Amino acid sequence: MKNVISSVALLSVLQSEKKNSGGTFVLQSLKTGKDYTYQIARKKFGQNWYTQVSVEVGYLNFQRIGTYFRGKIYHSKQEVTAPSALAIAWVLRKVEEGQIDLLDSCVEISHTGNCLRCGQTLTDAQSIGRGLGPVCSQKK
Repeated sequence: MKNVISSVALLSVLQSEKKNSGGTFVLQSLKTGKDYTYQIARKKFGQNWYTQVSVEVGYLNFQRIGTYFRGKIYHSKQEVTAPSALAIAWVLRKVEEGQIDLLDSCVEISHTGNCLRCGQTLTDAQSIGRGLGPVCSQKK
């Protein structure tokens, strides 16, 4: 069973000002059918919060592609232009801009049964439906 959710669930991760392990989700283009599986997490460096992004390169084998910052993915201060990096950067940028309806008409986001914010296993229908557990869904 696919756990398709609205792109608004990613907003909770991007707005988090707390270290979290984030969640794992699949992003699929409705136009091309191409999909990538990502893990995202929030970490603080100095006074700034950053979103760390990894992409699945083999079954349950994730490789860090970089850090989302100012609308792009960077690794070692260089912009990452791999298709998987461009795709997630576009999605995260649209989430920050509040263009949820556009996103939901272009991509399908499926989570893996874990909270997108903290990574805990989701156990009830409402939590699974929104991609966030009851505690994380109340946080801003």
